[in-house]
Amino acid sequence: MLRTRSRTIRGSRAVRTSGPLREKRRRRRTTLAASLAAVAALLTGGAASPPGPSDATAPTAVPIRLDPGYQQQPFEGWGTSLAWFAQVTGGWPDAQRNRLADALYGADGLGFTVARYNIGGGDSPETEPYMRAGAAVPGHWKRPGPETPDWWDPENPEHWDPYADGTQRWWLKAAKSRGADTFEAFSNSPPYFMTRSGLVSGAVNPADDNLRSDQYERFAAYLAGALQRVQRATGVTFDSVSPVNEPGTAYWRAGGRQEGSHWAPGSQARMITALRTELDRAGLRTPVAAMDETNPDLFRADWEGYGDTARAAVGRLNTHTYGTHGRSGARDIAKGAHTPLWMSEVDLGGTVPQSFTDMSPALDLAGRITDDVTELEPRAWVLWQAVEDYENMSPAHENSNWGLIQTDFTPADAAREPLRKNKKYWAMAQYSRFIRPGARVIATGDTDTLAAIRPGGQGAVVVHTNATGSPRTIALDLSGFRSVSAAPVQRYTTDASRNVHREPDVSPSGRRLTVTLDPGSVTTLVVPGASGVNPAATTVPSAAPRLLVNDHSGLALTAAPTGGASPLVQHAPDRPDSAQQWVFAKSLPGDWGSTATYRVTNVGNGKALAVAGDTLTLATPGPSPRQRWMLSTAGDGHFTLINSATGALLDVTGASTGDGAPIGVHRPTTGRNQSWTPSTERRSPPSRPAANRQERTG
Repeated sequence: MLRTRSRTIRGSRAVRTSGPLREKRRRRRTTLAASLAAVAALLTGGAASPPGPSDATAPTAVPIRLDPGYQQQPFEGWGTSLAWFAQVTGGWPDAQRNRLADALYGADGLGFTVARYNIGGGDSPETEPYMRAGAAVPGHWKRPGPETPDWWDPENPEHWDPYADGTQRWWLKAAKSRGADTFEAFSNSPPYFMTRSGLVSGAVNPADDNLRSDQYERFAAYLAGALQRVQRATGVTFDSVSPVNEPGTAYWRAGGRQEGSHWAPGSQARMITALRTELDRAGLRTPVAAMDETNPDLFRADWEGYGDTARAAVGRLNTHTYGTHGRSGARDIAKGAHTPLWMSEVDLGGTVPQSFTDMSPALDLAGRITDDVTELEPRAWVLWQAVEDYENMSPAHENSNWGLIQTDFTPADAAREPLRKNKKYWAMAQYSRFIRPGARVIATGDTDTLAAIRPGGQGAVVVHTNATGSPRTIALDLSGFRSVSAAPVQRYTTDASRNVHREPDVSPSGRRLTVTLDPGSVTTLVVPGASGVNPAATTVPSAAPRLLVNDHSGLALTAAPTGGASPLVQHAPDRPDSAQQWVFAKSLPGDWGSTATYRVTNVGNGKALAVAGDTLTLATPGPSPRQRWMLSTAGDGHFTLINSATGALLDVTGASTGDGAPIGVHRPTTGRNQSWTPSTERRSPPSRPAANRQERTG
């Protein structure tokens, strides 16, 4: 959340998006479009569905295959953190603050259902104010007399302020009254009197932890006590509490303009376990969320520094995506830990000056949403703060486009202060109004398209971003659904001149829907007549024997002859070789979820892939979870295989490209040696160098 005057920096978060990222997505989409039909045939063992009549009039249409055979877990919703805007606007006149609440949480607004409440630490009353507008979130403590060393006692009611932070509390109640049902409490810093620097903005040396080593249990008691008091005051029940925020970066410095604290991985682990112990002592079953790291790579590094006790204390995993590399690692860690994952904070300022009509920031945001949801598989997607300080975003200051709505945080007259919606607001609505809680995101194979099955399983929603300067025709392949009716498809568009505008309906032609989308637009298609799964058309491996070709080496997983140094190695693909043929059998037939488990059995010897200790082996097929594997994919035909018992991934040892190299298991690294392509083709697939393969890195 740290942002300096530089237009696209939050501390060390250089937002490397906008133009370059759009161009990267465009290149990937073009490559995928050229090869999608061939990939579909390769992975399903048959031809792609026959062209519909519309193809004759749209020869350059981008093919997009919707695959409900790979369904993410039910989506919990979209939302925002309440700091800092709630600290400001929660005290505004009723009519004005209700207009804002309607815009974010109302049914005719964005329809958000998630709110993240910031438990403030609070600086000393003697400290001269130094933070940005709204960032000085009040602490829940009360100092009834002169300060003495370690004066605060969590068991003393006089040391708590029961009315602290009334403005954020108003927002919690406002969100709940409009249908929000998922709430998280999070902390950016301990109170000043628990810190080394005496300030809630960080340590003097930003690479140092700011919480004093003797204060972990007291800080845990502070978080648990604040949680209880806010719940009683608002009627909101918190679904989780996050004790550390962006802990692994070294930009929280004493005197900075917002709360923040560095935490080494060992310190994070200690805080997580201390909070779990305190919550249990207080009779609170609230899950602990961790670790709200700045980006997925740091998230993975933090997690690797936790021991078993800390990992067991984590009830939900949170990552931010201010950096985007390594999403697959966070995704696979969460799956292997059998713990839900959130994308719990991000925003983009864009590369253009402050504007309420320019589509560029909106297209950037749409691209980030699509990539995050596709590659991370988060159960919720939460914006940093949906309302930003207009004055701070103006050309005289940051000259940027943070937030979906901008309004002055220090207005002359709050009742008359304009609430300025930018194009990002309307791009957000293209997702949040249509992909609702309970929906299940499905694979598409296209980096500009996000699709989901609607709650209840009847109908689908497709959101496509055309960030180019030209019209784009897309051809949706609906053959992956069990049934598709001719019901009209609703179409809504946001571009430079329209805001979620209802366009004329379009109709499928058989199992194909072709539509032309305007340049610089985000379009939502609601397909009411699509339902079920056609097993013959899914890209997820089914019972047909197939090779597993490693995406780094181009070599195939092979059961070695008995007596070899390793029971599993990689060799040049040879389709007739039964030692390279593998059959995927679901534990629960008909489970199309992305956490479905499979037994993977070798055709040649009848043995199943299994993990014994830390070693990959072959075993007589049985019910052990060590023989169960989950699959992860971004919809591009490439998969990681995650052992259900250990969370380790199928891995070419040492990332070797050598023929005969051993295959084992290893923790998620995001390396291509952990990525595999299932193939049913009848001839030996050519070995392709890694540089020629597509890689989704954001």
